[in-house]
Amino acid sequence: MLLQDELLDALEQCDSATSLIEASNKLINQKLKKLLPNVFVQDALVMEYAVVPLLKENGPLVTTDVASKLMFAMGKISLETYADIGLFDQMYEYTSKQSQVLTFGDDMVYDFLSNQSNLSKGKDSFYLDSINQLKFSSFDSFTQTRYESLIKTVLKLCCENLLESIEKEILG
Repeated sequence: MLLQDELLDALEQCDSATSLIEASNKLINQKLKKLLPNVFVQDALVMEYAVVPLLKENGPLVTTDVASKLMFAMGKISLETYADIGLFDQMYEYTSKQSQVLTFGDDMVYDFLSNQSNLSKGKDSFYLDSINQLKFSSFDSFTQTRYESLIKTVLKLCCENLLESIEKEILG
C-alpha cells in the first residue's frame, strides 16, 4: 500500500481533531514534496545540482509553509489552494502547541472549517450548511454525536479535496 493510502486510512482512524489535523498535515507535506520538482526547469543538471539539495531532509523547502509559498509565487497553485494549505498549516501549529487534545466538537475546529475556501464554493458548500444546522440546533447527545461525526467527515473531505487540488493545479 502506498504511503498516501496508508495516511488516508489513518484519517479514518483518528479519534480527535488534533490527530486528524496532524495526519492531514503529513499528507499535505508529502504531496507538496512529491510534486515540488515539477515546478522547476526539467533539466537533469538543474535537478541534480539545484533541486535535489533544496528538497533534502534539512533543505529549505521541506516545510509546508515554504513549499506552498514557492508554488504560489511561481503561479503553480491558486490563491484558494494556497490559503487552504496555510489554514491546515496554521491549525497544525496551533494543535501541536495545545496541552489538551481538540475534539471534533471544538469551536476552533468549526472556525477552521468555516474558513476553508474549498468548502465555501461549488458542490461542497452544502457541507457547511449541514454543519451549521447541527451546530445551532438544540443539542441533545444524539445531535452532538452526529455533529462531531459530520465534522470528522468534512475534515477528511477537506484534506482529500486539497490534495486533489494541489495535484491538479501543479500537474494540470
